[in-house]
Amino acid sequence: MFKRSLRLKPIMAVLLICVVLGLLWGYVLWALHPQSTSSRDRTHTKTPSALTTIAIPKAQDLFVPFLLAVPLHATVTWRNADLVAHEITTTAQQSHFLNPQGFSFHVPAGGQVQFTFSRAGLYHYYDATMSSWNATFSRVAAHRGTPHFPLAMDGVIWVQGPISDLPTAVINPILVGHDMFANEFLVIHPGGITWHNFDEDPHFIGLVAGWSTPINPVDIGLHRIAGTNDVPGGESVTVLLDTPGLYYYYCRNHDLVDPHTHRAQALHKASEYPLAMEGLVLVVGP
Repeated sequence: MFKRSLRLKPIMAVLLICVVLGLLWGYVLWALHPQSTSSRDRTHTKTPSALTTIAIPKAQDLFVPFLLAVPLHATVTWRNADLVAHEITTTAQQSHFLNPQGFSFHVPAGGQVQFTFSRAGLYHYYDATMSSWNATFSRVAAHRGTPHFPLAMDGVIWVQGPISDLPTAVINPILVGHDMFANEFLVIHPGGITWHNFDEDPHFIGLVAGWSTPINPVDIGLHRIAGTNDVPGGESVTVLLDTPGLYYYYCRNHDLVDPHTHRAQALHKASEYPLAMEGLVLVVGP
């Protein structure tokens, strides 16, 4: 009896090893087999929510991002990581598409504020303690000595939604004797924008790089617009914008694009330095 139990022990050990190896092999096959996902699971996959937060980084005197697109009725949060407070207010311009809701608030150091947008349009805001309003050209100008001068501490929010009474074509002249577009903000239905150069020098217009849909959804190319020195009365160029979105453009021979903020930044040679020769046209779909 004792000898039989001794003979059974090696057999049981072999059987146990076989069982363990079988389990391991089955697990490997299960792990390598592609996992199926039911249609119900695919339907309910969560998608990331849209960005609705604007950061105020420490010691930068900037709003990040400079351009923000949000849906109608979104609540936007300004989060201040700076060691000083900031005063945020909409600019002096106001129309049915530009700053249709005004706001002004104090953001303490390390704090945050929120605002809910109930009207579609473009909202241009700035920090009046770090920048100033240039009434001559209706632009925000940076204060000298700020960390990113000549970039101003301002920002633009596009609240998406229908806007009534819009044209399908607009003209944005380049001012006589100034490296500046007459209008910083324009809004149209799908159609065209025309730039007419009343200045002496030629200007080269293209989109600011670094943005993605719905900002700059379609490249418009680079356009040279001759000045009055080359063409009597100056030249006009029209670009068709059939794709809805926010188009952010600038003059390439008077500005450069800051690679970190993706903003147009005036060159020293620009006549209205520190103001950039930039503009935005919003194309609202039907």
